[in-house]
Formats: sequence, C-alpha cells, structure tokens
Amino acid sequence: MAGVTITRVFAISETFYDILFNKGKPVSACPGGAMLNSSISLGRANVPVSFISEFAHDNVGNIIYEFLRENNVSTEHLYLYEGSSPLSLAFLNDRNDATYDFYEDFPQERFMTSIPSFGPGDIVMFGSILAVTKEVRTRLEELINSAKNASSTILYDPNFRPSQLPLLEEIKPMISENIAYSDIVRASDEDMRMIHGCMNSDEAYDFIKMNGCKFLIYTSSSNGVYLKTPSFSKYYKVPVIETVSTVGAGDSFNAGIVYMLHSRKIRDIGCVSEQMWDEIIAKATDFASRVCMSTENYISNDFAISLKKI
Repeated sequence: MAGVTITRVFAISETFYDILFNKGKPVSACPGGAMLNSSISLGRANVPVSFISEFAHDNVGNIIYEFLRENNVSTEHLYLYEGSSPLSLAFLNDRNDATYDFYEDFPQERFMTSIPSFGPGDIVMFGSILAVTKEVRTRLEELINSAKNASSTILYDPNFRPSQLPLLEEIKPMISENIAYSDIVRASDEDMRMIHGCMNSDEAYDFIKMNGCKFLIYTSSSNGVYLKTPSFSKYYKVPVIETVSTVGAGDSFNAGIVYMLHSRKIRDIGCVSEQMWDEIIAKATDFASRVCMSTENYISNDFAISLKKI
C-alpha cells in the first residue's frame, strides 16, 4: 500500500556452528551466534529480518546459509569468505549452564558486508564478540552510524564471555562506545559483573547511563528481570521451568523484545508506557523460557505459529 513503510530488523553479530556437549558427548549441532539465534527466532515469527555477519563458503557455511534461508532470514548482507567457518563447542554442567570453546580461522580481509539503507522504523540489534572485535570495528561503526543517522532503533547486548576477560582492558572502550550508540541495552548480571564489577541492577544502570544510554533491561537468569528507565524502574519475576539448556536464552529474550517493538510499531523508546513495557518483558521472557526448555537456540516453529497477532 502506498505510503506504508514496513519496519525491518537487522541483526549483527558473529556466526558459529554450535556443537552442544552433555556429559562429554555431543548431543546436538546447529548454526549459532548471538544475533543469528535472535534472527532465526524472528524469522520463524514472520518478522522481516536480515542477518549481517561473516562466515566461510565451505560445507559448514553452506549449512548455515541454507538454514537462514529456510527460516525466513534475509542473507543479502552476509560476507562469505574462502576458508573455514567458525565452530563453537558448548559444554553443559550439572545445572545445564554452558561454558564455551571457540575455533576460528578468519582471512585477513574481514566483514566486507554491504550497508543496508536503514530507515526510521527499522530496528538494529547487535552485540557479542563481533561488536568488540577490532579487526571489524570500522565496518561495524559504519553500519551502526548509518542506522543511527537514519533514526533506527538500536539494541545492544554485550553478551560478554569469561574467555574475553584477559582482553577486557582492550575491549572495554568499545563496549562503552556500543552503549553510547544504543537506545536500549539488554545485559545479564554476569555481563555487568565481568565488564564493570556491577553487583546489582542499580550499579549496572549507573554504568549504562554514564556511557550515554537511558534504557537498561538487566536479566538475572532465574532471579528475574530488572527494567531501568529515566521515569521508572521495575522488577519482573520469571516462571520456574525445567531447563534443558541455557544456550540461546539471552538471544531469544532479545528476539522477544524486538518482536514486540516491531509488532507494536514502536519508534520512540522514550514514549513506551509502563503497561507496554510489561508486555514487552513478558513476551521476551516467554521467548527465553521456550528456548531454555529445548536443545535448540531459537523458538520452535510450533511456538512461532502459536504466536497471536498483536
């Protein structure tokens, strides 16, 4: 229809092929990476989403590429290089929480992706390892600045790993810059503790505000969710569930946030009411809970079909 702009979502992060181990044995394998997981959930939920990333034009890369296409995710802005695609090995403990080992072999020329024509209704979500990788920083900043100049809504998830701690001094300035670019930061209690020694949501919000962002969604696993805004703060309990794997939980939470922003056509985060925030957090929690109860890193097709039009 003339004059109607379709809101699009752009998800930016690294890509891995994830292999999940339980009690020393591989139990599942699937494409992964923080925003890839989010984009698959959104694609399954029929949200127009494009994944911006890099991986190799090899057998593993072909699996990832076809998986994206099969799940309604645009591959227009991918950079495919010659070589080997990255692997992520996730090892579950007795509580089904994961630790990770990463295997990467990148070419000298990286992340040579095209830059979309962002618009004011678009949503850009970015974060994790790619967002603090100096080799791709110039192109990433070009992408984020282009989105910001177009008045797109920007969500950042640090998704900080313990393996990054030795590099914290080097990458913390990039984290601060990423926060400054963003309209919303969604960070876990572990992220904020490792990045800045924050022991609670108030300390985390002080750090976020200090770096120029006004909205924080602070997730604390089974201990609940804390929303921090300039006008109010709120705590949300989360349901008790039988967890199969926490891999992809935060990524699907992010997908739930973006699903609601897109569905409700929200363009100005500052104008979101408390009631609307309640709905956003509830949907994000539902997305995350569903993923925690499966070995997949994204919402199931059955759950996606069951989502009511809102």
